[in-house]
Amino acid sequence: MDIVILLLISLLIYLLPQNKEYLNVKTTSGLRGFLALGIIFHHLSQWVTTGTEFSNFSYMGTYIVSIFFFLSAYGLYIQNENKNNYLDSFLIRRLSKILFPFFAISSIYLIYRVLDGQLLDLTFFVNLFVKGRTIIYNGWFVNVIIFLYLCFYLSFKFFNNKVLSIVLNTIFIFCFICLAIKLGYGFWWYNSTLAFIIGLIWAKNQEKIDKILEKHYFVVLILITVLLFVSHQYNNLLNYLNLKDSYSYAIAANVDNLIFTVYFIVLFMKKLNFSNKYLVFVGKISFELYMIHGLVMSILGKIFVSSSLNDVLFTILVLMISLAFAWLIHKAISKISLKLSSV
Repeated sequence: MDIVILLLISLLIYLLPQNKEYLNVKTTSGLRGFLALGIIFHHLSQWVTTGTEFSNFSYMGTYIVSIFFFLSAYGLYIQNENKNNYLDSFLIRRLSKILFPFFAISSIYLIYRVLDGQLLDLTFFVNLFVKGRTIIYNGWFVNVIIFLYLCFYLSFKFFNNKVLSIVLNTIFIFCFICLAIKLGYGFWWYNSTLAFIIGLIWAKNQEKIDKILEKHYFVVLILITVLLFVSHQYNNLLNYLNLKDSYSYAIAANVDNLIFTVYFIVLFMKKLNFSNKYLVFVGKISFELYMIHGLVMSILGKIFVSSSLNDVLFTILVLMISLAFAWLIHKAISKISLKLSSV
């Protein structure tokens, strides 16, 4: 990561007018759509072997997920503040919006795995917890976000002090990081989870943060840009300090992702409007899109042999089919949920 390029990008976007509604519902929905497409391109970079275009997305997945965690925490906090007795029906109404599509799409994956000749024995299901395996391809994010939702519920439901609730969320996440390391989960399971805490802190202190950004935007922007350049070198810094244990890497990676998330919010969301109708549409089905695109890649990957032409076709078909399936699943689940709620 070149500090000159970072500063140049920051300075160019600095010239744009600020977006005061940078975290409203429509903007964040559009951003979710933008990020969901980014995740697909990230995973495509692991399949497409010709050219170098997709290689630029190979390291962006962890940054994208960090922003997802931030937005989730921010949205939960704001809804809890603005809706009376929000947490009373949280497990049924809010969490079910994640669990329902999660179990529905997991069922589709299980059917595919059986038809694909994969062995779904007791060991397979035990390893979902012991070794961090997932039914959904690249579906670890869904497991983690369910855990974070439960952490939010437990801490804000039973404690009236918001600062204490945020501290408890932080403790829960650190415990999860330690447990994941002990069990040998993949690094991606826990290297961006602290961005969830930043989302809570930002939501709680947004008025103060906005005042600081309004008065000292340029200074904050340059400071965060420099911090991002430094934090992105955490691997070299840890080697220099001879800190090579998993816990040090986990904390350093989380700090890097945390700084990038703040950098993205301050630089891009404060300046660019993501409430494009097409991005908002993708944002509404982003959760289903995140879960289903791995299956589409797996199926199409058995058909296309990598070549310049096939990689283009593969990419186009993955995007089109994933979007279509995500929309169909979203519509079906919405109709079923509506019927169940009216019973």
